[in-house]
Amino acid sequence: MSTKGIIYNIQRMSVHDGPGLRTTVFFKGCPLHCLWCSNPESQAMAPQLMFFQNLCSGCGHCVQVCTHGAAIEKGGRFLRDFSRCVGCGACAEQCPTTASSMSGREYDADAIMKVIRKDASFFSNSGGGVTFSGGECTMQGAFLMELVEACLNEGLHTCIDTCGQTDPKLFKCLLGKADLFLFDIKHMDSAQHKRLTGMGNELIQRNLGAALETFPEKIRIRIPLMPGLNDSEENIAAVASRLKPYGVRHVDVLPCHFFGSSKYNALGLPQPDVREYVPDALHGVLERFAAHGLETEIV
Repeated sequence: MSTKGIIYNIQRMSVHDGPGLRTTVFFKGCPLHCLWCSNPESQAMAPQLMFFQNLCSGCGHCVQVCTHGAAIEKGGRFLRDFSRCVGCGACAEQCPTTASSMSGREYDADAIMKVIRKDASFFSNSGGGVTFSGGECTMQGAFLMELVEACLNEGLHTCIDTCGQTDPKLFKCLLGKADLFLFDIKHMDSAQHKRLTGMGNELIQRNLGAALETFPEKIRIRIPLMPGLNDSEENIAAVASRLKPYGVRHVDVLPCHFFGSSKYNALGLPQPDVREYVPDALHGVLERFAAHGLETEIV
């Protein structure tokens, strides 16, 4: 194995990224910029500095080593000027508390497989395996393909979590190899999709169609639900109409949450302007899916 890629997290014992206990490998880089993204550090391909001010011990090592004026002291507090930060990682190397840390590092496929093999016995006992996620893992296509083939060669169940915004040739090849796909549907209307994610959905719908026509048994639909953004009667009806001809009667739903708010602060980014569901409102949305013949599971 010789291909390399940028990974920002490897989560062992995951229970929300496919069946059984899984190791989820999170790739950096995503073509979409969803308004509600809970992992903003996943969007850029390159490694990025994250600064969690609440973890700062005030040692001042960062100011001493930063040559770009990005690490600053103000009123007894150490802060970051992200407009000056070049992501060199010098402050992260000197930080004793991980207040400064780099999100994303280069791995080769061998290094990833060594981590994956640690939990092989748990995979077999639980019906689990490996999930490649992101970001959008297909943006690093050669690296992803090498890892998928390595997992399959070792008899490991392999899942790909994707938004579908990817090269059709690569996607077709992956369809013939991986065991399962968690395929996100953000919005059925392309103009609304562009407003919410920065891109239209024509390519996504093309790849979804190819997947449902060739390997419908491999596709598990996931819908991130955002109050007032993609939970309308019209959009849910469009989702149902798209899926029913292929016999799809079940969708996973991921209600909006704010678990990633600290990450926006750590990257020097503004907080997303979205809101969470109140219980009664979410129940009403799930009833809309049921009215159109779609079973839902909250994940």
